[in-house]
Amino acid sequence: MERHRRLIAAGVEVFGTLGYSGAKIKTLCKSAGLSERYFYESFESREHLLGTVFNHLDALLTEQIAGALQAPGMDLLASARAGMEAVVNFMLNDPRHARIMLVEVVGVSPELEAKRHQSMSDFADESLQLLLLLSGIDPVHGQEQLTARLGVVEAARIFEGARLTAVSMVGGVNNMMLDALLSGTRHDTERISDVAFQLIYNASQGVRAVAEKP
Repeated sequence: MERHRRLIAAGVEVFGTLGYSGAKIKTLCKSAGLSERYFYESFESREHLLGTVFNHLDALLTEQIAGALQAPGMDLLASARAGMEAVVNFMLNDPRHARIMLVEVVGVSPELEAKRHQSMSDFADESLQLLLLLSGIDPVHGQEQLTARLGVVEAARIFEGARLTAVSMVGGVNNMMLDALLSGTRHDTERISDVAFQLIYNASQGVRAVAEKP
């Protein structure tokens, strides 16, 4: 277990600085302070380690988002802003995280593409819940309530529009962070968080306007 943990930490360091293509087994083992024999006891290949590192970072990010959203003493708007700050700070305060999750896993294999897509889909689902709450819509019973007032077709249209909006917001936030990572210039995480929050807040007002029409 300890060797496994050290190899994951080495993966974060090496993949996050040298990149996947520049990460040799020998380099990973040296960073972990282990021989290659121990590497193959835990992982089948560099790709296997990269996938495990991605899962590790994804779990840490999910935990930080949940902690930010559930922090006591905040109203809905403050929680939404805190959630966006958690994402941006996790990715950009340690650029290794952003490099691995936004750059290094892209195109490596169908399996890693599936992991990446699932992570973005999960983030979009969380964003959708928040978008609906900011719009004044109950994420659990809202479609049923809108159906009773506006009809099946219109209620479905509103919810599908909200879902697509959440997907587009995730793409937009990811691209802002990718731009900050690759620009080579100093990035302002507070400003990026502000814009990310403004995206979801503005979108929620559009959804609210449609949902509240007579």
